[in-house]
Amino acid sequence: MTVTIKQVKVLCLQDPETAFYRFEGSYRNVVVLVHGDNGLTGVGESDAPPEIVKAAIEMAPYNHLAEGLGDILTGQTADDPRRLWDEMYARTQWFGRHGAAIHAIGALDIAIWDLFARSKGVPVCRALGQARHTRLPAYATIYPLEDAPARITEQIMPLLEQGFRTLKVCVEPWWTEPARVQRNLTHLRDLLGPDRGLMLDVAQEFTRLDQLAPFLDLLADLDFAWIESPFPLDDVAEHARLRAATRIPIGVGDLGLTTCKEFEPFLAADAFDIAQPDLTMFGGFTEALRLARMLEGTGRRIVPHAYNTDITIAANLHFLATQQETGLIEYSTSPSRLRRELVRGLPPIGEDGTIAVPTGPGLGVWLNGDTVKELAQSRP
Repeated sequence: MTVTIKQVKVLCLQDPETAFYRFEGSYRNVVVLVHGDNGLTGVGESDAPPEIVKAAIEMAPYNHLAEGLGDILTGQTADDPRRLWDEMYARTQWFGRHGAAIHAIGALDIAIWDLFARSKGVPVCRALGQARHTRLPAYATIYPLEDAPARITEQIMPLLEQGFRTLKVCVEPWWTEPARVQRNLTHLRDLLGPDRGLMLDVAQEFTRLDQLAPFLDLLADLDFAWIESPFPLDDVAEHARLRAATRIPIGVGDLGLTTCKEFEPFLAADAFDIAQPDLTMFGGFTEALRLARMLEGTGRRIVPHAYNTDITIAANLHFLATQQETGLIEYSTSPSRLRRELVRGLPPIGEDGTIAVPTGPGLGVWLNGDTVKELAQSRP
């Protein structure tokens, strides 16, 4: 059945209880809806400033290389999401090719694949290719981590009771005190025991190896599984120096890389072990599949970033379900209402710390209309 895109709509949402601006985007969100002429709707989102994504989608044409993404898609058939990705990329190259324009394309690409799969009555993973996994292990991202052992215990124990077998923490302001870092991280490892996974997200809080180097032995002794986003992404050489200085795998890509082309310098410099694209900022499913092909045979794996709503988690589940190796699913623990209430239908974390790949049509999740209505009204 041929489906024509009838309308593209952008929703800018905000939880009125905003907090944690240092490294926290989950209190604001941009959701895109791609409506088909068959009455079905595809849903996507981007972990990007909503107004920028909205502008890229709703802008009037500037010239034939700078058009609004909504106008590009409206009236097109949704029979080939890859073709639509290429057309969006080509017709926004005047202001796009990287960065925010790809964020908008990523949100739309997820929505187009959702509409495409829903129209066929199959899950997105089957529309993308072969579904190799039905469940995938999830890890909880904790931000911010409390600053004292007793409070860390109170914060972490409910997650362990929920079933999580792996946790990721971030560099916090108290990392200026090495003794506190050692005390808190050692306590955290003792809480988890030797059989649970533990990772570190630096979130680009450091700019040079000599700032992170004093902690490398501690992280290795505590068996951290990876170091994520260690430095600003312009400095490929510093990433390569870090990788040569530690046996801990290095992850890159979640805070700024938007196409496969931007991974190429890191690959050439042997500067990373784990690619961490955020599908909502990396061109959606289409570009993520291209990255998977690019990394075949290199010994590197993909662990997608996901500090957003269940739309992103569902997208990552469908993407990783198609990959040969068993991937890890990031699961944000943000208390934002957008994180907790925007979407319904995502399967819960199991007792073994895994989460099922949704089996319904498309992404297998749907928007909570009451939350959308309320939090859209909360926008200033």
